[in-house]
Amino acid sequence: MGRQLSTPTAILLGSALIAAAVYLGLRHGPAAVAPDARSAGGTAADRAGPGSSAGPAERARASGEVAPGPQRAPSVPREEVARQAARALDAHRPALVERCYRPAIAAQPAPRGVKYVFNLTFDAQGRQIARGILEDRETSRPEITACLVTALPPVAVAPPGASVRVDVPFSLP
Repeated sequence: MGRQLSTPTAILLGSALIAAAVYLGLRHGPAAVAPDARSAGGTAADRAGPGSSAGPAERARASGEVAPGPQRAPSVPREEVARQAARALDAHRPALVERCYRPAIAAQPAPRGVKYVFNLTFDAQGRQIARGILEDRETSRPEITACLVTALPPVAVAPPGASVRVDVPFSLP
């Protein structure tokens, strides 16, 4: 009779094999990337060849890629963007109290107040491009948080001139 592996040993060996396969598979990056349809005929910079005077930025523009450049500092201070975002959130407070807070408090009165921190990212034109919400653990009300996520439209600020991320405290009622 042959020797058999115990269940924990078999799980450990199987996990090690899977981890090794994932590691080795990810080391080489994505498998095959489909060629871009725009580059099928080549761009003027590509046809010019490697010895041409077209630089990397010109080749990137010709192929439709965005050449990485230095990040610009916002022309509006981050604190001012945070103040503008707080005012924009406050403008929605009455509607959020009616739609999200009051029904939840009517169903379950405690805890009465809820505290959040909104992580907001704005592009150079002041449009919201990302939003996260952190809720205070002691005043957590998941039903209110879920409602806020769906009920709050994207907020906007005056154009800061560059991408800006701010944290804005917010509470209800």
